[in-house]
Amino acid sequence: MPMLSQPSFGPRTALIYVTGGTLSDVWTLVWYFTRAEPLSSSGQFWVIGLALTGLTLITLGLLLGRLGRSARAAELPPAEAIQAEAAIQQTAAANPPPVAAPGVGAVPMNGHGGMVLPSTTPGVAPAVAPAAVPAPPAGTVLTNPQVR
Repeated sequence: MPMLSQPSFGPRTALIYVTGGTLSDVWTLVWYFTRAEPLSSSGQFWVIGLALTGLTLITLGLLLGRLGRSARAAELPPAEAIQAEAAIQQTAAANPPPVAAPGVGAVPMNGHGGMVLPSTTPGVAPAVAPAAVPAPPAGTVLTNPQVR
């Protein structure tokens, strides 16, 4: 069903927020508790700011997770539509569309593997693909790298 091909953004975003917030808090606290000297006022500002940012991200992630679960339930079609779609799919599987026989409507090919196209200008022959340049024998050292 094409309707369900793009699931709601909430679970993935919630996971990113919770993970980012937790890592932010863990490394902020590791840095804070492994310091030997006391922090200056600007150091305290950064530690408290980073810890609160991590807690905010965790909180947002938890809220987005709940919203994502609710949105996923709201995205699902009603049960009647699911049953009708299943019946349509079964009918389509039982009656496949006709397939053309091979070789019917084939495009003529020239001897070089290209299609033969009609010329649009009278008296002008269609262009022919140039012949492939053979590669040099194995072990040959090329002096000019642009020449093969």
